Amino acid sequence: MTQSGPAADSNTTDDQPTDDETTDADTAAQPAAIPADANCEVCNMIAADYPAWNAQLAHDTGDNAYFCSAGCLAAYTADPPRFDGPDSAVDTAWVTEYDTESFITAGEAFFVRVRDPGHVDDIMMKNPTPFVSREDATAFTESFDAYGEDDIIRFSSFDMELAMFYRGKFFNESEGMNSSEQ
Repeated sequence: MTQSGPAADSNTTDDQPTDDETTDADTAAQPAAIPADANCEVCNMIAADYPAWNAQLAHDTGDNAYFCSAGCLAAYTADPPRFDGPDSAVDTAWVTEYDTESFITAGEAFFVRVRDPGHVDDIMMKNPTPFVSREDATAFTESFDAYGEDDIIRFSSFDMELAMFYRGKFFNESEGMNSSEQ
């Protein structure tokens, strides 16, 4: 599947129950609609312009962060304070699933550690590409000679090494890090 640029936004919560049908616990476990003017916390792109790649997270403090892609999510989770995020635990994160372009919980996703920017036509050249199942991730890896089972990772494996691989330039002192510094 080739995805690029703005597309019809399936990452909304318009089908959520009404306020009298939800509790605070229910809403905490649901992704928010990406605000139209929300900048990616890492690269400063307007996140809502790329619904086929969006990611977001909620800290346990109630702070939300929005991202243009899973690669920027990886950078942010490695060091939230670097990108003006709170120094608090992540409560829940969501990523846009590659095949359906719908939000899935990052903790349940299977990511392919894409290394070649020519393998996926996405907005930031290369990102850990999320799939809803291991079978879907495996099918993707089998479509390229460059990948194998070791390239399938989980959100719990996101670390500074992965962040540096995908967004290393945002950790250099000379680069602007987010919207407040550009």
